[in-house]
Amino acid sequence: MTNGKWILALALFFLLATTGLGACNAITANVPAAGGAQRPASVKIGDLAPEIDLKTMTGETFTLSKLQGKIVLVNFWATWCGPCRAEFPAFVRKSEQYRAQGFIVVGVNTQDPNSDEGVLTFMRNSVVNFPIVRDPEDRLSRAYRITGLPTSFFIDRNGIVRDIVIGGPMTDEYLDKQIEKLK
Repeated sequence: MTNGKWILALALFFLLATTGLGACNAITANVPAAGGAQRPASVKIGDLAPEIDLKTMTGETFTLSKLQGKIVLVNFWATWCGPCRAEFPAFVRKSEQYRAQGFIVVGVNTQDPNSDEGVLTFMRNSVVNFPIVRDPEDRLSRAYRITGLPTSFFIDRNGIVRDIVIGGPMTDEYLDKQIEKLK
């Protein structure tokens, strides 16, 4: 590679890196939650999870802050993501198995060029039994600082992020252990 190409490559890398960081840092104000509580606009283990307040693919409103007292798994995914698709059957099984104990899965479809109908077709084919919301403008992806798919957040009954899993697919056994820790 010539010096000119190296300089161009370095400049492009710097541009992409600073643009990406700027997008992540663009959301810095707290987001008000139901009941007036303040939720952070970015996430790390030990913090209150950023608010999710979107319509589901089936038309209901999903509001994370209204799930106080529940164990929540927030999973960021896309239809084109193989590991995302591979872990959905385990989410379906665990959603059913632990529903009575207050476990809820929410899928956040993001970075997905598929249409709403394409996502609905995926949901029907996967027999999804939990809410799916779409994040077409990547607002939640920025707030949750998503760097790869799938990415999952385990949130305790008080709304606190207790674990973050980047990559997948997660197994039934792994999900059992995570849910057990949060009971």
